[in-house]
Order: sequence, then structure tokens, then C-alpha cells
Amino acid sequence: MSKVKELFWLFIFGGILIFSSCSDGGEVSVPRKTGIIVVNEGNFGAGNGSLSFYDEELQSITNNVIESANGGAEIGSLVQSVYLHDGIGYVLCNDANKIEFIDHESFGFLANPLDDVNVPRYMTVVGNKGYISCWGPYDANYALPDSYVAVMDLATKSIIDTLECGSGPEGIVASGNTLFVANSFETSVSVIDLSSGSSSKIELEAAPQHFVQDAAGNLWISLTAGWAYPPDKSGIQAIDIASLEKGAFVPVLDVKGVLAIDSQSENIYVLTAEAYPKTGTTVLKYNTITKSLATNPIVSGDNFYGIGYNRTTDKLYVADNLAFSGNGKITVYDQDGALLDEQVAGIGPNGFVLK
Repeated sequence: MSKVKELFWLFIFGGILIFSSCSDGGEVSVPRKTGIIVVNEGNFGAGNGSLSFYDEELQSITNNVIESANGGAEIGSLVQSVYLHDGIGYVLCNDANKIEFIDHESFGFLANPLDDVNVPRYMTVVGNKGYISCWGPYDANYALPDSYVAVMDLATKSIIDTLECGSGPEGIVASGNTLFVANSFETSVSVIDLSSGSSSKIELEAAPQHFVQDAAGNLWISLTAGWAYPPDKSGIQAIDIASLEKGAFVPVLDVKGVLAIDSQSENIYVLTAEAYPKTGTTVLKYNTITKSLATNPIVSGDNFYGIGYNRTTDKLYVADNLAFSGNGKITVYDQDGALLDEQVAGIGPNGFVLK
């Protein structure tokens, strides 16, 4: 049987897509399976954000998958995040004020980019609509008074409405018909009822960033102190989704903002980073059942920039930006922090998406 026929039957019977990549400067055929998309932010203003694909089974990474799939065409922007839904990847590019649409299997562009969003950050989907947290423009004092949530019609890939929220919205999640938005330039979470359009706020003690949900149905939010709030206000805060009441607060020094949660929705992984110019970073683990924060870090090092968790295989991912001095790297661990693999990624890896 010829090599071409072998590849053809692998595709038909195994669901494997073969594509060419430029990860090592040459053309390499790589079997595509379920794995992890690595979001490489790129250098600010340089337009060199990219995506990588990590194959867990083969323990191999393919960089620049967008360029490889699109005849050398690049994203041309800083990449903030990627959201996957119904076979489409939504690539949110905050400095270029656009969203690119890609096929989640081939990474090929699907449509012209949507370019009427102002500093898009993160996205979630409810029904046939996407909801995108948007910072909006800075004013003369570098504040964000005109932040909003953009509403996208997924069928037409167009913005059809905007919703009010607080300043600097970051993480955005939905529970049923209720939208939760972390307002990172203030100390509140906006709660938006998508049925009625009504909106309210839950006031917190520091700046909220990102969400995970535990097995008991509580929403956990990372709170960062930075230079604006007392250090003891940094940590993770629980909110009861049904009552919208605040629950436990767990102080965690130097919270960076990104959270991940394990396959049982019990252990929350928290990224911490010392204040500039220090570079020390750690990943800590909090158990929501025993209500205990591990004394020792699961992982520690320098310049950690993002974390993720594959809840299918119970693997923890850590992104290291290596001070944006060139390509960053990703490291893969088991759920207790034992090193499994390490790979070179693109510039400024900041997050992971299970594909």
C-alpha cells in the first residue's frame, strides 16, 4: 500500500488529520489527535502572537499552526485567549481589536475577522450567542470607563448588542442564563441576567480576575492585590451561584489571577507571582473538600505566565514566558506536580485550551 493510501485510511478510520508544520524550521507531518492548544501571546505591539498544538500521546509540540495551515498568513496581533465552540476557534486579539475565526481541527481561517470589538479579552457562549469581555478604550488617566460585554451572533459572526459591566472585565463565565464578569479594574463581579437584561454587582475586597466552579456548585474567583489593595486581600473567593452570596475567602499571597481545577472539581490550582522586579512564581493547590491550602507549592520557578488543566487526563500545564526574551516553554505535570514533559512553545505562552 502506498504512503498516500496509508495516510488516507488513517484519516478515515482513526479520525487523524495530517498537516504540515514549521515548528523546527522544516516541513514535518504531524498526526493530529486530541490535545492542547497553547496560546502564545507574543510581544506587545509586535503582532507576533501565535498558536501551538501539543499532542499529549506523542509528547510533541507543533508551533505556528496558524501559519502552517494558512499559507504563511499570521494572526498579526497579540493573542489574549482562544475559545472553542462547535468546531470553531475564536481567537481574541486585544491589541488589534479583532476576533479571528479558525477551524478547530485544521486551524484554517474560516471567515474574515470581526473587527468591531475594542480590546477583547475572554469569551463564553450561551445558546446561539457569544459574550466577550471588552476593556474598551483608555481615557486620559489610563482608566477604563467604557468597558462592556459584546454580544455576538454565532451564526452571522457579528456583534449585535452590548451589555454593561464594570471596569476592565477579564474572566467571563455563564451558569444557566446568568453571566458573571470579573471587573479587574475595580473590586466587583457583574451579574447579568440574560433573560431580563438586569445587572447587579457583587462587591469584593480586591480585583477579581478569573473563575472556576467546584463540585458543590460554588464559583471561585481569583482576587489580586497588586499595588492597589492590601496584600492580605489577595486570594480566592467563593460565591454561591444560586444565592449570589459570598462564601469562603482563602488568602493566598501574590495571586497572579489564572485558576485551574481538576477533573473532580475539587482541587483548585492557583498561580502566584512575586511583584516586579522579582520573578518568583508558584502553583499552589487548594482542596475545596478539606478546605486546606497545601503548604508547599505543587510547582515553583520563574516567569510562570499561565496554567491549565486537562480534566480528561489529569495533567497540569504551566506556561513560562522566559521574560519574553524569545520563545517560551510549557511544562506538563501530573496532578501532584511530578514533571512529565517540557517543550518549547511560541513567544509569551499564556494559556491552554483542551482541543
